[in-house]
Amino acid sequence: MNSRIHVVVGIIFDANKDKVLISKRTKKQHLGGYWEFPGGKIKSNEKPFLALKRELGEELGIDVKDAVSLVQINHDYTDRRVCLDVWVVQKYTGELVSQEGQEIKWLRKNNLYNQKFLEANKYIIKILCLPEIYGISDNYYNNFSEVFSQAKNYFSSGLKIFQLRLKLEKNNKFLEGVKQLSVEAKKNDTRLILNGKASDIDYFPVDGIHLKSKELFKYTHRPISEDYILGASCHNKSEIYHAVKLNIDYIFISPVLSTTSHPISNPIGWDNFKELSKLAKFPVYALGGLSANHLEMAKRNGAHGIAMISSLKDLFS
Repeated sequence: MNSRIHVVVGIIFDANKDKVLISKRTKKQHLGGYWEFPGGKIKSNEKPFLALKRELGEELGIDVKDAVSLVQINHDYTDRRVCLDVWVVQKYTGELVSQEGQEIKWLRKNNLYNQKFLEANKYIIKILCLPEIYGISDNYYNNFSEVFSQAKNYFSSGLKIFQLRLKLEKNNKFLEGVKQLSVEAKKNDTRLILNGKASDIDYFPVDGIHLKSKELFKYTHRPISEDYILGASCHNKSEIYHAVKLNIDYIFISPVLSTTSHPISNPIGWDNFKELSKLAKFPVYALGGLSANHLEMAKRNGAHGIAMISSLKDLFS
């Protein structure tokens, strides 16, 4: 099969940041009739950002002034291999109008799954649907009823992704607790993630698995289906490089600031966080001593969002 076709992709949100622009491929194009995010092939020796400006200018009549890299995706079709270089457009000028006869429309993120998208674009949808605030359970709970009560309150208050990180034994009682919590999560459209091993996905009704950093190196390729969310905790370059190799969906980088839960851990600070986040080709959450007040600071330093444990009670109560 030929070498990968390098494609730049632009994610454009509306003014309220709750809808994203999608484009329908014309019948004369390869895989015509499918929806995708706007963009096109990168020319030889062309920088991705300049390709983004050129493609969105040609397709939509806009001049992109600022954009940030979101993720890189490799995907193999039966007849070709592509590498998608995905960017989020931060600022543009001009009136957004279809220039090449393609149908375009604005759609809410949670409705993207209902469209007939190119396979390579489906991973982008999963990434876009990751919220900026990521909740993690306290690990001091003595029984699942305490977890259930607190988590149920978080879900009903608007938390959209929640990780179970518990020291409880994963027995039948634990399984029943996860089942109950999964029902509550689905009622509120919340993604439920289990901190554990990849094989846990076969036993527990969750939306994904989060791997501890020591678990990462037990795998040589992505250990669970792309139908599920796969995250990991990373603290250094080697762990991030391995997470990239495993095609992880997101990572935590920690600890950013000092924490009461890990007082002996040395915080890396925002400068080191920023440098580490540049190595990732997927969304990064900042973790460690953070509250909702740190969200904008985290995003300025390359984060997709922040993960919180104790501060969740202040935000979702």
